[in-house]
Amino acid sequence: RIRASGWIIFLLVMAAAFWLYRLVKVLCSLLSYWEIRTFYIKALNIPSEGLCNYSWQEVQARLISLQRRQQMCVHKRELTELDIYHRILRFKNYTVAMVNKSLLPVRFRLPLLGPVVFLTQGLKYNLELLLFWGPGSLFQNKWSLRPQCKRAGARRELARRL
Repeated sequence: RIRASGWIIFLLVMAAAFWLYRLVKVLCSLLSYWEIRTFYIKALNIPSEGLCNYSWQEVQARLISLQRRQQMCVHKRELTELDIYHRILRFKNYTVAMVNKSLLPVRFRLPLLGPVVFLTQGLKYNLELLLFWGPGSLFQNKWSLRPQCKRAGARRELARRL
């Protein structure tokens, strides 16, 4: 009966593609978590079974100490707690700044309700894909902007291309 219905076959193929996508996403997350675990164990000398006993301040202190010894961050010789915070929340900070400067269209005026802030998960995902992850994004990797994005004279061309 399944072979007779093209609609059911289409839905099964779509479900299989979705689950395959989710499986790949989970595997990528697991690899990322494994790298983080390895960094904590080898670089910061924090055993995985003892990680729950460390405060965030102790982890930051070890990270700052490691920066002094191995110079992980090439842009700064001395790393501070604020630098670590900014690095972790970099993309969130950009998004918040764009909303504060009214560059992202999240405020709408609805009849009877007045001004409303509205940002769906889909719109947020699309904006992040455009600005941070996609092939035409502003970043060349997770940590640094493309050189042409740093020049003030290239802003109009970048905005037109975006």
